[in-house]
Amino acid sequence: MIQPTRRSPPASVERQAIRRRVRQMYHWLEKGLWEKCFSLVDPKLREPPEVQFPAYAAGMRDFREVYKRVHPWMIRISLHLDTPSSPRDKRHFAYVYVIWQDNAKRFHMFQERWVKDSGRWFTRVAGLVPGPERVGRSRAPTPK
Repeated sequence: MIQPTRRSPPASVERQAIRRRVRQMYHWLEKGLWEKCFSLVDPKLREPPEVQFPAYAAGMRDFREVYKRVHPWMIRISLHLDTPSSPRDKRHFAYVYVIWQDNAKRFHMFQERWVKDSGRWFTRVAGLVPGPERVGRSRAPTPK
């Protein structure tokens, strides 16, 4: 019996999927829906003891309290479907650059890494912290 080969979706479909997930995450961040934001964190990071929900929610709440508003202004995606992210992690990945405005209309930029796990895209950002000059930065845990 000949089985059809299963092809990966074209890059444009993957970009649309990531863009949808990124917008969804920032919409939930704006609404304070921390559990929903947490559901978009890479499942491998959500396994204990990496990222615990109470600390994640507190960090997100603190971040939003500083900036009041996180409005995505532009999203750029650098997709890597043919290259594994590391020898230990063979999943497809993408770098996502988000230029956003805060409540004071100042621009900031996030650089995020997203991975595809079980057919869906997840962020590797495990929390957001305001920088020393209140510059938004994304922070992922350092690999062990």
